[in-house]
Amino acid sequence: MTTPPHAAVPHAVPALKGAARVLLPRPAGRGGDLVALLQEAGVMVEHHPFVELRLHEDAPLCDAARDLAAGEFEHLVLTSPRAVDALLAGGGGLVIPPAVTVTVVGEGTASALRSAGRQPDRIANGSGAALVGEFPAAASPGTRVLFPSSAAAAPTVPEGLAAKGYQVAQVVAYSPHPADLDPQVTGSLRTGGYAAVVLTSSMIARIAAQIGVHPSTRVVTIGDPTTAQARTAGLTVHRQADAPTDQALADAVLAVLADPGTAGPEPADPEPADPEPAEPDSSAPDPEEDPS
Repeated sequence: MTTPPHAAVPHAVPALKGAARVLLPRPAGRGGDLVALLQEAGVMVEHHPFVELRLHEDAPLCDAARDLAAGEFEHLVLTSPRAVDALLAGGGGLVIPPAVTVTVVGEGTASALRSAGRQPDRIANGSGAALVGEFPAAASPGTRVLFPSSAAAAPTVPEGLAAKGYQVAQVVAYSPHPADLDPQVTGSLRTGGYAAVVLTSSMIARIAAQIGVHPSTRVVTIGDPTTAQARTAGLTVHRQADAPTDQALADAVLAVLADPGTAGPEPADPEPADPEPAEPDSSAPDPEEDPS
């Protein structure tokens, strides 16, 4: 089912200036652009990560980085800035031969790659499915792709590329773990201290639900899988971003703040989620990468 597009949302809500507090529980280092967009609109944003992304610097990642530098791969796929960080740390520096085609999931990852000294060859529009769509069928059987991923990554990318004839070497570059939470932040979330909360992955949605979200707090999500997980965990989703980008998230937040009665779109054919764990489960696959 295709979700119909929403009308354009203004980028300022003067009536809310100085009044609306929004919680952004995105991982550290991944909130800057969204925070800036909302602050420009007069919204008070608090960035308190619910998830910590820990780099892996073990032998498989180091070996993959060396093989990449040696020209053993024709393609490199990156779905997070943390994957760039992990390659830099695990390989003692990121060396990508000019002949390697680098495809990234979105502008956030593209920016991290440029900072490491390499321009991406292809930039997808923010999802794993879109990234797979950037690839034609493999020119020859066994064309090799390196995919340094989250330990909680969904199979969308490796399965999609394998279906097109690529040989995908997937190595774990980083793992999401529940972060230490400030009691004042969790208390405010439970008691209505925030006008809205922005959920950018299924794991973050699970943690927010386990903390408790006050009924007066508007819930904004980044995409279908996060929406489905939030609803399965018992949260009311008031709006889903039209795309997994900072601008679309900012538009969605401003929409619910301007019109608190706004209801978000239904997820497109959501798959049933697993039963809610008693504690945040960092090993459960997140079906959606947060590309920023």
